[in-house]
Amino acid sequence: MEDKTMKNSVILTVISIAALYFAASCSREAGIAGADVKVNASIEALTRTALVQDGNIYKVNWVAGDRIAVTNRSATACYTADNGGSPVSSFSPSGSPVSGGPYTAWYPASIVEGFLPSIQKYNADGTIETPMCADSDNLDFNFRNLCGVIRLDISTSLPEIRLDRIVLEADQGLSGSFYRNGSTAVVTDSDGVRLDCGGTSIGSETVPFFISVPANVYTGLTITLYTSDGLSQRISLKEGASYKVERSQVCGISITANDFALNHFDAAVLLQGNDINAIIKKLSGTGQTVTTGDSIIKRIVFETGSKVTEGLRGESYDSPYPIYFNWNKASATVTVSTPAGSIRTGKMCAHMFAYLFTLEEIVNLKCLDTSDAEDMGSMFIYAGHLAPKTVLDVSRFNTSNVRVFYRMFQHCENVEELDLSGFDTSSAVNMDNMFAHCYKLRSLDLSSFNTAGVQTFRSMFNRCESIEELKLDNFDTSSGQLMTYMFYKMTSVKKISIRGFEINHTGANVGYMFQYCPNLAELNVGEGFVGISLPTNFFTNSSDADGSRTSSLSKKLTIRCTEESAAWLAKTTLRWIHSGYKNMKPVEVSFTDDKTGAALNPTWP
Repeated sequence: MEDKTMKNSVILTVISIAALYFAASCSREAGIAGADVKVNASIEALTRTALVQDGNIYKVNWVAGDRIAVTNRSATACYTADNGGSPVSSFSPSGSPVSGGPYTAWYPASIVEGFLPSIQKYNADGTIETPMCADSDNLDFNFRNLCGVIRLDISTSLPEIRLDRIVLEADQGLSGSFYRNGSTAVVTDSDGVRLDCGGTSIGSETVPFFISVPANVYTGLTITLYTSDGLSQRISLKEGASYKVERSQVCGISITANDFALNHFDAAVLLQGNDINAIIKKLSGTGQTVTTGDSIIKRIVFETGSKVTEGLRGESYDSPYPIYFNWNKASATVTVSTPAGSIRTGKMCAHMFAYLFTLEEIVNLKCLDTSDAEDMGSMFIYAGHLAPKTVLDVSRFNTSNVRVFYRMFQHCENVEELDLSGFDTSSAVNMDNMFAHCYKLRSLDLSSFNTAGVQTFRSMFNRCESIEELKLDNFDTSSGQLMTYMFYKMTSVKKISIRGFEINHTGANVGYMFQYCPNLAELNVGEGFVGISLPTNFFTNSSDADGSRTSSLSKKLTIRCTEESAAWLAKTTLRWIHSGYKNMKPVEVSFTDDKTGAALNPTWP
């Protein structure tokens, strides 16, 4: 019998499918830095397999350079295989080792954070990286499979068929967040899995394709084959059929693929925001984490209907079209290209363009279909932080399903205009710091905003230092809980109109709301602007200096409100503004009835 080596693969056994019918990163700091403490790792005992009819023996060996992650629940460190060609190897720490068991080790190292990858790479002899884990009280580990493998034996009578990718989906999740039940991975997400085939040819002779999946009994299983020239074929289980995959076993499925048809999809689908951010920064060479600051990239260009066929891939596992990312060092430009007519985002757009400090422009951002997006938190945080000027055209964004706008534009310090007239915020619950530190933003038209469900408005306009007038009469804050620092340090604002604000409900925290607004001359509030308690430093701190105190530069503050609101406001730290407490210049504060215009004369404490 022939002896072969299957790279980074675990012990696998074929099971019968006669009853099944088909219808044609080591980021956490390590605990102790010290000596070069090695890890010893073996892989569970070899098994004779029937992967091919002549009974080949596939050995499961480490490959030199393989990386595992070892955690002791308080720290994590990466270790690299010293040698390969055997199921046993020593591993040396890539940085500081961990010390103090018990330990858990993971292969590949990337799954230490609890995610099984949704995209795998083709290997002719098996899966390239089969997920494994091991527990030990010392640094000797015996790794066991977390998953099983589906082997697709594919043939065709059609000429010149090259497979670009294979997508598996089921009623049960095949990738994403998971936990361990013994040695078995149990996925809690609903994502499928994709095998990137790289244009592998298929013909009359069967070609095997190996895909690692969690052990489970799958229903609704579908397999979609995509060719390199834009054709696809979808194969599904017959109604009522299920498919069982067992841990550490290979489950074979035979497919004759003769029914390819032209794709009639329009949109390619991006990976989630964090992954896109990592790809962009990998191209520029600045890192692969969300919080890594990039000071090289100046432009990002989106191209649809493109003929580009190479670059880093950035599409979701279920995207019917590829998306390629390429880097032009001379122009400091990242180009995102797809043959599709548009690009659709997934639910998670968070951090997509985060910490791109020198970003000046995103070209054709309007081609993004964000109708599925639910989280845009920190999507552009620090974008253009160091650029002379940054242009963001988000006017075509569909935000009807977005719940989280947390820090979406925070520290976009050189953005002067934002067209948000098309934003639908009916699903929103969090607008915390949404525009904070947008120093050069001159105006905001938020008349389309529906904020009835928003619970957090904290620091929403904090340090928007160039806005002179802010009209938010349409804002409904009846659900608002955290509203502190909302207009804090808006140093140029002269007029704020918030006639729809309600702060008289339990839990509404409005402390520091108007502090450091030295040019504020007019404030319009409605009948709901009466708090249950007196907020801390609402308009000023007792020690704030003249020139920074609210209305200290405008020298006069007119408040349009109800008699009840006037009586409450006079009891807040507005009284310090009025009186000049302590040892500051007093500001003339007058109240007028919001409806009649008549003067109101509340009693000052």
